[in-house]
Amino acid sequence: MKNLKSIFSYCILSLVVVFSISSCKKHDSGGDGPPVITRIRTVYKSTQTSQTVTAFDSTTTDGSIGTLYAVIGDNLSTTKAIYINGVSIYFNIAYSSNTTLQFSVPATVPFSNDTTSNVLTVVTAHGKVSTPFIIEQPVPDITSVSQLAGNAGDVITITGTTFNGLTSVAFGTVPATVLTKSPTVITIKVPSGVTAAHLLVTTSATKGGGVGTGPVVTSGTSLLSNNVSSAKQTNSIFGFNTAIFEDGYENGWSDYGWGGGPKDDNTNFRRGTKSRTYSYTGGYDGYVIQPGSGNSVGANTALKFSIFGGKGTTGKNIHLVLNYNFNTAVQITLTEGKWTDYQIPIANWADAGNPVPSSITALVFQEFSGNSSTFSMDDVGLVDVK
Repeated sequence: MKNLKSIFSYCILSLVVVFSISSCKKHDSGGDGPPVITRIRTVYKSTQTSQTVTAFDSTTTDGSIGTLYAVIGDNLSTTKAIYINGVSIYFNIAYSSNTTLQFSVPATVPFSNDTTSNVLTVVTAHGKVSTPFIIEQPVPDITSVSQLAGNAGDVITITGTTFNGLTSVAFGTVPATVLTKSPTVITIKVPSGVTAAHLLVTTSATKGGGVGTGPVVTSGTSLLSNNVSSAKQTNSIFGFNTAIFEDGYENGWSDYGWGGGPKDDNTNFRRGTKSRTYSYTGGYDGYVIQPGSGNSVGANTALKFSIFGGKGTTGKNIHLVLNYNFNTAVQITLTEGKWTDYQIPIANWADAGNPVPSSITALVFQEFSGNSSTFSMDDVGLVDVK
């Protein structure tokens, strides 16, 4: 009987110990009280102009779209949802704990204006808590422009995002007259005195806004295996530092080709009244633009042009060769029935074995898909992308 009592006592004691340990673990894990937010800190951010991630840690009450943040507080382990300005925000439970939550601000969150609540709310199994948090308006982004050259008085259309609170549009330092505006489309009149300049859109907001430039223009594909230049794509310049072709060749520039001869086309053009059309008669035919005055170039010079693919040209390649140096080339690809704007930095023809030239002696557009085809060129010139 004595042994049975001892065994019973030991069993009761064991249950008490197990219950106590279990209770301690539950208490240590937290999350059973109302949530608390003590601060929000930035984890890292990525810029709009590069893929570089900048690491830093700072308390903030402002947020930017595309940036990673952490909520610091207590009793957060049972979090079910995070809201910013009423929009549900995804958070990764794997990076969550009782004292921290990580989230990134998506583009679907409304940025600060007169109608937004400017509040971040955390909802847990035991309640919810809110804290002021303002989403900054992004810098305006220009995605396309109806024409990338023109004369004073021309009306052009700028398309993009976040033009809210527009305060001005300018060509470099020369202001333009704004005719119409919306968050995604602006129409302006080209002012006098513009030769070549970046197009700048400026916005103002309670938080954020700023100056945007663009659009980023395709630069083709450099075929140099050891090209070390960083000047792959650039923000387009409006106009030309040296015009080569605008409704006709200028400044002494001219063209010729082996194959079908080039000719004016008054029915299909990027801008103005005519383009220059050339027909390849077979594989590896070439169309050449030869220089007149204003042919000096450097690392900050780019060749800008618009090219239109004729029938059956979609996916067909042209190798653009500089100064008859067929060891270097930039590949451009045609699209049937469409004008494509190119701005190719001269540095894209340079590498360790081929230095940047000081002048242009020829621009060779060589057919490289083994077929006959027709294309048109318009608005050709040199610009300074510095």
